[in-house]
Amino acid sequence: MSPADDPLELQQSLVESALPLVFEAYDEAVEAGVAAPIVVLVDCEDELGGEIARGWLGDDAIDDAIAAQVASEDAPDEGDPTTVFARAIAWDDARDDLAAAFPYLKPILDGRPPEDGVFVVGVTAGGASALTAPWDARP
Repeated sequence: MSPADDPLELQQSLVESALPLVFEAYDEAVEAGVAAPIVVLVDCEDELGGEIARGWLGDDAIDDAIAAQVASEDAPDEGDPTTVFARAIAWDDARDDLAAAFPYLKPILDGRPPEDGVFVVGVTAGGASALTAPWDARP
């Protein structure tokens, strides 16, 4: 398996490529008074990520976003390689739902939110990884 095929590498790459979106979702949640936000970043073109995004936003919104992404790839200034969506959810509200959806994340979700950055769950390649986007990674 090449690194490009490794789900963990793909999930990390998704988060790294979308840091502006991660911090934007986090900042909006803090402004809205969300306690200890977790940012869930989904690849809308992934089967699992698409299912989550469609559940949040509906089929039409995701289909339109994917169509816009495909159109931007044809433009001279190429955009991101996939369609992504981020949603920030309060740690206490998201913890149980994320652990149920991704049982392998339960040990980290049973802990406390990180203080050294934004807790991000990247969903792509048929699964999810939990990462911390450090404060100094803010674009």
